[in-house]
Formats: sequence, C-alpha cells, structure tokens
Amino acid sequence: MNTSFNSERLAEGAVRMAIIRLAAAFPFHARVLEKFRLVFSPDVETMGVTATSKGVLLLYNAEFVRGLTADVLGGVMLHEVHHVVLGHLGLNIAEFPDRWAFIVACEVSVNEFVKLPLPPGGIHLEQFPDLPPMESTLERYRRLMRVAGNARFAISGVGGMSCPGTHSSEESGQVIDNHAVWNDGGEEAAVQEAIAALVHEAAAEAGGVPPELDAAVKAIGRGTASQIYILSGGTQGTTDWRQVLRRYIGRLTQPQGSYARPPRRFPELVGIVPGRRRQPCDAAVVAILDTSGSIDGPTIEAIDGELRRLSRTRDVMVVEADCVVHRKYRYSGSLEHVQGRGGTDFCPALDRRFLSPLKPEVVVYFTDGLGPAPRNPPPWPLVWCLVPGGQPPANYGRVIRMGESK
Repeated sequence: MNTSFNSERLAEGAVRMAIIRLAAAFPFHARVLEKFRLVFSPDVETMGVTATSKGVLLLYNAEFVRGLTADVLGGVMLHEVHHVVLGHLGLNIAEFPDRWAFIVACEVSVNEFVKLPLPPGGIHLEQFPDLPPMESTLERYRRLMRVAGNARFAISGVGGMSCPGTHSSEESGQVIDNHAVWNDGGEEAAVQEAIAALVHEAAAEAGGVPPELDAAVKAIGRGTASQIYILSGGTQGTTDWRQVLRRYIGRLTQPQGSYARPPRRFPELVGIVPGRRRQPCDAAVVAILDTSGSIDGPTIEAIDGELRRLSRTRDVMVVEADCVVHRKYRYSGSLEHVQGRGGTDFCPALDRRFLSPLKPEVVVYFTDGLGPAPRNPPPWPLVWCLVPGGQPPANYGRVIRMGESK
C-alpha cells in the first residue's frame, strides 16, 4: 500500500468533506471553495491559494490537513476564501516594504470574518485595539507602518512570511497559510478576470454575499488592487436564475455518499471516504408556490416552464399555499390554475409533518418572502426562489433571485 498516496487521498477527502460541512452555515464560502481546484502540494507546508487565468488553486499539505480537527480545517478554508474575496492575491508584495505591517494588515482583515476556530497563534483584530473594524487592508497597512518598533511582536509563518519581534513580550503571531504562492499566477489582467468571474458566479449561486462580508467588500475590497466587484444578490444579474436552480437541484439529487458503503475505487477506505448510493424517492423536488397574490402571471409562466423542464428528469410535487396549504399534486406537464390569494404564512407548507410523506430531496419555495417562517429549518435542503424585490423570510436556506423571463 502506498502510504504517501493514501495520505494525499485522505487529505483531499477531508477538504471536500469540509466544503460540504460549510455549505449549510456558509453557503457563499462553500460555493467559492467548490470552484477552487484542489492541488496536493507538500512544499506549501500548510495551505495556500494562487490564481491563474483559468481560476484559483487551493494548495494543501496532506499532513497539515490531517492534523486539524474538522472545525479548525473549516476555519482555515474560510481564511483562504477571504484572501481571494478581499483581493489579496492581486497585491504586489514588492509595493509594501514594511513586511511586518503588510502581514498583520492582511491577516487581521481576513480573520476578522472567520467565525470558526483557527490554529493557535493566529493574528486577530483584538490584538490591535487602535485598528478600527471594517477597514481596508491598505488603510490598515498605513496605520501599522506607524506602530513603533518596540510595540511589534514576532511573527512566524511558512513561505518566508516571518518577522522578528522588536520587544521581549511573550505575545507572538502565526501566519497559518503560505502567502508566497499568491503571485504565482500568469498575466495579471487575465488572472483578476478569472478571480472576479469565480466570485461573481459563487455570489449568484449562493443568493448573495453574507451581509457582514458584503459590507466589508464595499469598505475593504475597494481598497485592494484587484478591484473585484461582488454581487450582493439584491439586483438583477446576467446569470439566469433558472440555470442556478437547475445546477443546485442537480447536485442535491445526484447519488449521495454513504460511509456505510465502501468506495468503489478504494474499498479499504470504508468509513473514511464515502461510497456512492442512490436514495429511492417518490418526489425528488417539492415545489411550493406562494399563491397569496405576490406572484404575477408572467412569473407563474416562468415557474411553469422551469417545473416542466425539471419534471423531465426527476419527480416534482407541487404544493399551493398562502396562509394555509390548498392543494398538493404531482406535476404532470403544466400549471393550469392556482388556488389561494389569502395572506402569507410559510409555516404550514414547511411543517415537517406535512412534508415528510412527500419524501423530498429538496424543497423549493417560490415567493416574495413576506410572511412568518418557522423558527427552525425543515430537515431537507430548502431554496427560497424569490420574485424580484423579494427578501428571504428566514436566515436559513439557499436564496435564488428570479429575473425577468427570457
């Protein structure tokens, strides 16, 4: 048995499982990570991100990955996403002669929005009470340049990212990833275009950027060299909502992994790498239509066309509901009429006792979002498919914003 190869495969499996775990609480970050190309790189020592004209590479050291708990691995991967989103890959390190200030500015800006644990010694905003929150990396660099030498603690890290301390304090900082690979890409314009396209697509698929990160991009991202504009999800974009919905439903209704089954290629890794299996189901997609009057005729026509397309490859169950559930029926090629036009309450149609007999793999709720929703999400993947101007009624579920019919 090739121990080195198995270690690499186990580390790759851990990274992919981390992305799956992040999807529920951090859908935007997970969508970004799904678009990274994973590359085993023992020389990187820990992790690192770099970009080419074809996209972003996530470089990882197998031993580093396997030495982390699941939560800490998730934190490190959020850290890498923020380096990309905040434009750090486009910064020319040669333009920042104060190495200590540059490292601290980048790490503080990235870790400010990491809500999972990181390896010990990370550099955080709390260590610098004179730095205001929500400031750009460049502005923080300028402030940190003015920090007196005797107030600077030692920084260590991989890829040459180390600076000796100028005072004897026991405080120190640790750079957890390899910044030396940032500028390994090709032509700058093509690289930045590829990064922007990746981030834009992830934002569209995730229904926007988390509010705090969106605000940071507006305040911080504009202070980076990459000048990446990120969709907030609140305006019309060029990505057709129907394509986003199809891709998402397609992923959810593909064969699912099971740790109880041995993987076909690596049967000795049963319990570590999931095997593939299909789950029998009566209705793969439950489409709930808000019939309270917030969805107009042209939008119903667009929904009908999309349900018709989805029904070609998977079962679709339609539920008509406003403040109560009016009807449920298997989609058979067209929506002839809908029943409702009362007030809106999402609780009856999302009640677990109502949905369980329908056996959904994914629930799609077409609505404007104006109404009360259950406190807790249903136990199945949920998509809020919002009409133009709609707002998600809860802080759970994937959000897809409908555009004009094409």
